[in-house]
Order: sequence, then C-alpha cells, then structure tokens
Amino acid sequence: MIRSPNTPFGNDPPDSFLTIEGSAESELKVQRSRFLALTFPVRTEQEARVCLSETARRYHDSRHVCYGYKLGVGSASITRKSDDGEPSGTAGDPILAAIGKLELTDVLLVVVRYFGGVKLGTGGLARAYGQAGAMALAEATIREVQLGREFMIRFPYSQEKSIRRLLETRGGRLVDQQYGEAVSWRIWLAHSGWRGFAEALTELTAGNVDLEEPENQ
Repeated sequence: MIRSPNTPFGNDPPDSFLTIEGSAESELKVQRSRFLALTFPVRTEQEARVCLSETARRYHDSRHVCYGYKLGVGSASITRKSDDGEPSGTAGDPILAAIGKLELTDVLLVVVRYFGGVKLGTGGLARAYGQAGAMALAEATIREVQLGREFMIRFPYSQEKSIRRLLETRGGRLVDQQYGEAVSWRIWLAHSGWRGFAEALTELTAGNVDLEEPENQ
C-alpha cells in the first residue's frame, strides 16, 4: 500500500532537466555594434532580477540590456523576456530560442548591445541577438539534474537484502538508514519509477511493507 502520494497519477514531472553549471559570456561584433552575452544559472525569479540589476549597473553605458530566462520544468515552467527598446521580437525571442534549442531551464541569458552607428534591421538584430546568446551558452558547462521524490520504508531485517536489490535494479538510491527493532530506510526514486517500485515492493513482501512519504516532503 502506498500511503498519501500527493502527485496525481500520470502527472509526474520529468525525471531530469538540463541547466548550466556556472556563468559564462561571449562577445559578438556586427556592423560596429558589440553584443555582449552573459548567461547565469538561476533558480527563482528573484535571483534572475538580482542578476539583471547587477548586469544593468555593470553595463550602464550600453544602449540595450535585453534578456530571456526560463525557470522550472513541465507545466510549472515559466519564461520571461525583454527587448529593452529594440524592435519587438528582435531580442527577447531569439534569446529565448537559444535557450530552448538546448532544452535548458533555470537559465538567464542577457545580451548587452553597444550601438555602433549602423542599423541592422529587424532580421539582422534577431540574428545577432540569437547568435550572441548561443555563443555564451556554448561557453557554459551543461549539467543534468535528476528529479524524483523520497519515501520511507520500514521492514524486517530478513528482507533487507532483497529490498536493497530491488532498489538498485529500479534505479533508486538509499538516502538514510536506521536500525532498531526493524530497518527504516529513506529512499529516493525517479518520478517515473516510484509507482513501479511500489508495485514490485508489494509483490516482494506480500503487501507487508508500505511505501510512505516523509512528513517533511
């Protein structure tokens, strides 16, 4: 029996997402205009706003500070963008497209423009902003973040070996363990795998071991 799973069946988040390990930057020159692209890992909108404020202060003498960012995964993800005075759709959209092409999230990408006196046209602007953003992302280290949830299980000592094997074969991991009258484990399972693990656990233990959610989850 699975006690109080709080995520509806079929509505689990993905098992992982891609983001960047640290900040990176690059520079692109087009028709005497300089495009400085900077990318930052961010987890919240507040973090993104802080980075944007600091970048705007750092490049206060620039003509435009445009950006795009994406946070979260699945239906909970959000995106924000700004053309910062450039023609609509010529900066924020291509910046977001550069993020989307790599399927990244929790990423802020800022492109600062120093105008060089030559107008690039809407197509030229969009290409420049998108290329500058892509160059900065190419300099960043991309990492995969695993997603899942934790559960508690409690079982007799005699079942430890078989349950450990089941956890390993199902791609889960042991987070914490305590030994008293029985074995108590805190385990982690990927979003797509916890239901299958629960069913296998029920079969293995003849329904005598419950998969329970920790109180602080």
